[in-house]
Amino acid sequence: MAARPDDKLNVIGRRQRRIDGFDRVSGRSEFTDDIRLPGMLHGKILRSTQTHARIVRIDTSKAEELPGVKAVVTHKDAPDLMFSEHQPVLAGDVVRYVGEEIAAVAALDLLTAEEALELIEIEYEPLPSATTLRQALREGAPVLHVRSPDNVGPTMEKDWGDPDRGFAESDCVIEDEFRTPMQHNTLAELHVALADFSNPDKLHMYTPTQGAPMYQMELAKGFGLETSQVRVVYRNIGGAFTGRGRPKPHHFVAALLSRKAGKPVKIKATADEEFIMFRASGETVYKFRTGVTSDGVIKALEADITFDAGGHDEWAMILWLPSVYLNWVYQAVGVRYRGRFVFTNTVPKGSHHGGIMGRMSAGWQQHIAHVAQELGMDPADLHLKNAVMPGHESPDGSVFASCGLRDCIKAVVDRSGWKHKYGKLPKYRGIGIGLGAQASGSKAADNDTSAAMVKIAADGVVTLYTGIPDMGQGSHTVMCMIAAEVLGTEPESIRVVQGDSDITPFDWGAFSQRGTFTTGNAVKAACEDARQQLAEIASRELDVAADRLEFGAGRVAVRGNAEQSMSFSEVANKSLHSTEGRFVMGRGFFNSPKPFGALAFSFGAQVAEVEVDPVTGAVTVDKVWAAHDIGRVINRLAVEGQLDGQVFSGMSQVLYEECKVEDGLILNPSRLEYKLPRAYELPEVDYTLVETIDPYGPFGAKEVGEGPIVVSMSAVAAAVQNAVGAMVPEMPMTPWRVLRMLRATADGSTDVGKAWSEGLD
Repeated sequence: MAARPDDKLNVIGRRQRRIDGFDRVSGRSEFTDDIRLPGMLHGKILRSTQTHARIVRIDTSKAEELPGVKAVVTHKDAPDLMFSEHQPVLAGDVVRYVGEEIAAVAALDLLTAEEALELIEIEYEPLPSATTLRQALREGAPVLHVRSPDNVGPTMEKDWGDPDRGFAESDCVIEDEFRTPMQHNTLAELHVALADFSNPDKLHMYTPTQGAPMYQMELAKGFGLETSQVRVVYRNIGGAFTGRGRPKPHHFVAALLSRKAGKPVKIKATADEEFIMFRASGETVYKFRTGVTSDGVIKALEADITFDAGGHDEWAMILWLPSVYLNWVYQAVGVRYRGRFVFTNTVPKGSHHGGIMGRMSAGWQQHIAHVAQELGMDPADLHLKNAVMPGHESPDGSVFASCGLRDCIKAVVDRSGWKHKYGKLPKYRGIGIGLGAQASGSKAADNDTSAAMVKIAADGVVTLYTGIPDMGQGSHTVMCMIAAEVLGTEPESIRVVQGDSDITPFDWGAFSQRGTFTTGNAVKAACEDARQQLAEIASRELDVAADRLEFGAGRVAVRGNAEQSMSFSEVANKSLHSTEGRFVMGRGFFNSPKPFGALAFSFGAQVAEVEVDPVTGAVTVDKVWAAHDIGRVINRLAVEGQLDGQVFSGMSQVLYEECKVEDGLILNPSRLEYKLPRAYELPEVDYTLVETIDPYGPFGAKEVGEGPIVVSMSAVAAAVQNAVGAMVPEMPMTPWRVLRMLRATADGSTDVGKAWSEGLD
């Protein structure tokens, strides 16, 4: 019994339409807000109106007396219910940002809940506040937390390899500074949680999520339950972009209200609340330093990053992710990293699309282009000279078993006509190249496991049970393609059961680019288990050894003799109706043998060509050439769609997106005011899919999740840099900032950092 050889794959590599496409476009897809439970109440959260204040008094009596109100909760109802190590779910004595959760109500209808919030009386004692990094770091700044008298929270300092030697061996050391603003993930589906805690022994949580286990663990810890006592149900999900990796305060509040009221409670964000509840990226300052020889060999890389944590430090991973990323692109002797959180009186921060590295890369790759300029080199040549290769072991210990980075660079340079354009385009036109890498299924826990199950009915229909959510990226279609390839059937004959932690097998979820890689390996193993069972039945029926059978085109045949075969459904039927009555059920799991980090890495290169309007400062992205090393293409149609989406989101962050904040209050909390490009502004994208056949991925596949956006942001930023004549030190590169750059470089200057920083608040 054998699967088809790699050169005879029937399903993998095709252009497969989404298996759930009809439901999506017809409106039949069910989202969390579509769910109604018997007796369901509506919850609303009372939020702080102060940037920093002491809570002197809370009076909820009038709200409690309002007809239709079934529960009111404040800190006193759950003083030990913590969202993070130092942060209660509902504020106790002090609030530290506008929007912090103070109280909540549950009522029969939404209007009554909103009216009840207005009846809650709060008396504040205002405290001094610091709402920007500069304010928080000034001498004598208001202190947000006693444990951090200088407002500096957790810090990470790490040397990989020998950066001191690398800088000592360098002929030239270049330094640059870059800033990014607070940005929002702009999810298609607003935050929503429906909690049913009416049975104190079981919490049912309905919510969009990237993975159930993290929600189960944190909610269980908060309410003193075992993880098996928390059921997480998720249906379709309207995007995540790193924004749904763990529960947020409203999940705890909904459960708390449900427990007190004895009824299910739904909390859904309004458009304004969405910008408070989001926990995306905050203001960040990057200082880059690179040591290089006169002939262009990068010896040492250094990054010093200051993150605005907001009022509380919630996402520790923000500190360490950039440190390892610096190791994955160039062959440097050493890497030095320093990251620190700074507390400000603003909404706590998380991560935007691109997993922190995208925003950093928009500055870092401009910095590398600046290095090339100082050396008098073509940046594409500098990239190619220093790019990592297959088998390379980086200073952080990552080993690249497959790596097509150099192939990607060569592809985009060739297809874009780079050599005929770089330095030769008309004024106000620019071309830029960016590189990037991304881990496939980076392991952050010893049991970073995905499991899968399949059952095969007598008519040959396969049911796949998986815990991986599909957030719009097409994971379930990919899983069906992997299953169909192993079993020799078609994706359309596979049904997916997902979205319920009480039913589906364990899966950490769809983050760290682990869907195709980790869950795909689990699905492949489960189907191989089922195929082995089917082969035992078929071998008896066909009177041949099981290892001589092959599965394909809906049949099980003797290798080399297609006439001696049975249909897939016949074999399944024979199995169920055999003497033992075997009902075929396969199981599989995958847990990387590596104790920490990733087994596989994807790589990419992109070239962007832009035009700058010298009158308005507006930037138009004309075309992007994208090459991505994905190991092996599973669904070519989905890969191209992912590349389109990543280019769109990448240019959106670089050119448009910014939360405008004044005194801790977000001034543009809506899709009308928070600027995003329109669909027609997506540039033409030229695709090159580089297949390196990774030894660890399912059928050799790697990620194509957030890997491309890291590259898109760097390519677009580098193109604008090329068009205006100097590194643009701040994002987004809005028209007024671009005009400022054009004026600053009008005299031919390429060092505008000092002039730019003097204009910052």
